[in-house]
Amino acid sequence: AQKNRWAEELELTKHEMEWTVRFYMYMATTWQSCRDSATQLSSGHRAYAEKQIDMWNELGHVSEAMFKCL
Repeated sequence: AQKNRWAEELELTKHEMEWTVRFYMYMATTWQSCRDSATQLSSGHRAYAEKQIDMWNELGHVSEAMFKCL
């Protein structure tokens, strides 16, 4: 029974890793949409959006690379 619980936990963890990467990439896309849809952004707001896009993309790519090693 414990073996089955560990197998189930492993399967769930794999899905959670995939969901994490998808969430990070979703957030990057959300910030891209905000940046692109707002026509009158100040340079500061645009810079902040760009920083958020870069951060979420980086989190997604690094997480994906790290999870593939497992």
